[in-house]
Amino acid sequence: AKLVADDAAANDEFGKSVSISGEYAIIGAPIDDDGGNASGSAYIFKRSGTSWSQQAKLVADDDDAGDWFGMGVSIDGDYAVVGCWQCNTGGNTNTGAAYVFVRSNTSWSQQAKLVASDAAANDDGGRMVAISGDYAIVSASGDNTGTGAAYVYKRSGTSWAQAQKLTSSDA
Repeated sequence: AKLVADDAAANDEFGKSVSISGEYAIIGAPIDDDGGNASGSAYIFKRSGTSWSQQAKLVADDDDAGDWFGMGVSIDGDYAVVGCWQCNTGGNTNTGAAYVFVRSNTSWSQQAKLVASDAAANDDGGRMVAISGDYAIVSASGDNTGTGAAYVYKRSGTSWAQAQKLTSSDA
């Protein structure tokens, strides 16, 4: 199948990131402009038999121009995580973040925004993300002036908390 967004537009970069789990696929479009220039979005598709159809379009509840939401995406069962590579948090620019969405029947809703406890300007968090079971991991390639880090988050019920910061021993 060829998957195309219902509202496809030139230069959205639909397909910049992709992930699949069972009969669900998530596709990032980090240059989509719904919340301003390059605010970004991600799309959920569901397979039924041999066909795929768009089930949802995900955007952050605090989307803003230049966020690049959808740069990294991952899906596992009823949960999806979407990286927001250039999000600004805590008054800092380009700290990055990731958003967790949960499925209930055919609806997807934002459950959490994941921001590193030590988020700083230009950390570039959320360029790459992954989710598996109760755990999500979010990259921060710009952390510590470019040596980089990854942050592991754990879900407990409907809450997500940072569990560990991973860094290279030879950074």
